[in-house]
Amino acid sequence: MKKKLSLTVGITTCYGDKSILETVESIRASKGVDEFPFIIIADRVPINEEIKKSLRKYNVRLVENKKESGQVEKQKQIRELSKTDITIFTQDDVLFDKNILSSVLKRFAKNPKTTMISIPYLPVKATSFFEEVINVGTNIVNKTVGYWNNGDNYLSCIGRFMAFRTETLKKFRMPKIAVSDNYYYFENKKMGGEYEYAQEATVYFKNPQNMKEHLRKSSRFQHSQKEVIRYFGDLSKEYTIPKSVLARAAIQEFLENPINTFLYIFVFAYTRILKMKPKAVLNPIWEVDLSTKKVSN
Repeated sequence: MKKKLSLTVGITTCYGDKSILETVESIRASKGVDEFPFIIIADRVPINEEIKKSLRKYNVRLVENKKESGQVEKQKQIRELSKTDITIFTQDDVLFDKNILSSVLKRFAKNPKTTMISIPYLPVKATSFFEEVINVGTNIVNKTVGYWNNGDNYLSCIGRFMAFRTETLKKFRMPKIAVSDNYYYFENKKMGGEYEYAQEATVYFKNPQNMKEHLRKSSRFQHSQKEVIRYFGDLSKEYTIPKSVLARAAIQEFLENPINTFLYIFVFAYTRILKMKPKAVLNPIWEVDLSTKKVSN
């Protein structure tokens, strides 16, 4: 009989608001998995006693750092605390589908050589017109991901959900870096690991409600290649999205949502023309995007 894989889920946060309980509740509502260690590493904003009480109810281990650090530094702490077969990194502003964890564990069990898995991320229903337009961009990216090399590409690796075989993760170099999801994708390959994109699973999130937050996220993404090439050398081939794939995704989204797709073109152009400088956005200690924290409507 195949060994049943164990898992640890870890969240990094610097926000300290009760909205994190939405995320915790959705993860603890997962179906088809045994009880698992759940760790939150927090800093910057202290967690109040009311939230701590709720976290204890959900059997969450909370570690509060006195010194503020970036996401990767906190993920290193989760890695050190994880004693299970699989370690999952996620964030404080997502909602899990009930079958995410069981689907991912089945993938790892079926494919012993797989060392890293990521999944699609979908925006929740928009609560503002700006968010509706931004959701178009997410939809185009998701379509592009699926059409490009069956999902095995850097775009498919998202910080909102990354699952690793712990024995492989413990070998990773984990430098202080801002765009950690892209970095982990390439680090996994460098270590000889195999990657899967589990399209049957989904994690939900909320897009920014204003241009300021969206521009910050977009600029960080646009500069990500500059940050990771320091560790992997020339990645121009891996970062070049096939034009036919991008066109197919954009045309499909336009046919499904023509008006907002047209409007998104202007938002896209704005973020390219007025993108923030690398020094402003490639900081491992991120500025919090407050409008994305309350995910459920």
